[in-house]
Amino acid sequence: MLAALALPGCRVARDPAPARIDQARPIPLVAQRRWRIEDGGRLLGYVLEFESAPERDRPTGRCFSVRNELEQELGLIDGLGRAWRFQLHEREPQWVATGTILEGALAILRAPASACLVEASARRPESTR
Repeated sequence: MLAALALPGCRVARDPAPARIDQARPIPLVAQRRWRIEDGGRLLGYVLEFESAPERDRPTGRCFSVRNELEQELGLIDGLGRAWRFQLHEREPQWVATGTILEGALAILRAPASACLVEASARRPESTR
């Protein structure tokens, strides 16, 4: 009798999986270039360019990781110039700009328009984390 009263209160929740998730595979990215973001000689952060190898069914992909001066990733810029900033306690990043790499990096870092990109180096092994 007690079990019959408990059944109507049961709920089943399901999270739908993306279509063809079983066919998904990671795409390895390799760090190619690195820039410092500076304003009046003061370091504000870094931009790292990552590139994927071309494959038969897709072209080379590029994305840019925007990091603060402590190398903490704060956002991403895709190959089309769309910039997103990661938000604390949020699943999805916030879109902040579309434009050049510099414009996206400044929006992600909330940096002044007077800041500039200065090429720092290429292929730093520790930057591929």
